[in-house]
Amino acid sequence: MGGSPSCEPPRPEPLLPNPWREVEFSDDAYMKLQEEIKNHQPHPKASTTNILISGNVGSGKSSFLNSVLSELRREELNGRVQNIQAVRPGAQTSVTQHLKCHTFNDKMKIFDTAGFELEKTVNATIILKKIIDGEVAEDTKFDDILKSKMEGDKIHCVVLVLSLHTAENMHPALIQFYEQFIGMLTETGVPCQLLVTFIDKLVEKTEDLKSLYRRRDMKQKIENIAKNMRISVSNVLVVSNYFEEMKINQIKGTLLLEAVGQMLMAAKPFQERM
Repeated sequence: MGGSPSCEPPRPEPLLPNPWREVEFSDDAYMKLQEEIKNHQPHPKASTTNILISGNVGSGKSSFLNSVLSELRREELNGRVQNIQAVRPGAQTSVTQHLKCHTFNDKMKIFDTAGFELEKTVNATIILKKIIDGEVAEDTKFDDILKSKMEGDKIHCVVLVLSLHTAENMHPALIQFYEQFIGMLTETGVPCQLLVTFIDKLVEKTEDLKSLYRRRDMKQKIENIAKNMRISVSNVLVVSNYFEEMKINQIKGTLLLEAVGQMLMAAKPFQERM
C-alpha cells in the first residue's frame, strides 16, 4: 500500500526575491565608500565626529575594530589586515584596559572601550555615560574613570557590538542591560547603532555574503534582535570581520564601510543639535 500524501506545507525559499537592505557589491561601489569616508566632514558645530565602540567581552568588538581600522588605513597598510591585540570569541576578560582613540584625517575619531562583563553592567553603564558626556580623557585607565572627573571628547554616536551567537542566546540580565542602556541613549538623544558580528558561520565562502540581505533566515534573526533590544531594524548593522584573511577584500570591506558610513550619518543630526 502506498503511503498517504504529506500534509506538510512547502518550506519557504531560503532567498527572498528582493533584498531587504540594498547594498551594492562592486569595485566601484567599494571605492566610492572608501572616498565617502575619507572625505567625511562633521557638522560645523563639531570639529570631529566621535564614535564610541562598546560591547560585552567576546562580542567581536576587538575584531571589528581591527577590521575597520584595516579598511580605513587601506593605503597606509597596502591593503593588508592589521593585527591589534584582540580577545578570542567566548573569552571572559577584556584585553583593552584604557580608553583608546583612533583618529582619521583629523575629522573622525573611533574610541575603544573595555569589554564589559555581565556581573559588572552597573559600573559599565556609569563608565559609558561619563565617556559619552565627554568626562573621560583619552588613554584613561577604566579602573580610574569612576574616581575622578576629567575632560575628553563628547561622543556623537554609540555602537554596541553583539556576536550573532550571543544575540540569539542572550542572558536575560544582558538583555535588560542593553535595553536600559539603549533607552538611556534614546532619552538623551545620542544615536545608537547595534552591530552584529560573527556571521561567517552562516556562509560557506566569502562570495556568499553578497546574498546576505536576501537571506530569509538573516532577516528574521535581525528582526528578532531588534525586537529584543527595542531598537529599530534600520539601526542594526551586520558585518563579517576579518579573521583568517591577511588582505582586505571588496565583499567584507563593503559591509564594514557601509556600517561606518551609517555611523557617520547617524552622528550628524546629533551634532547639529549640540
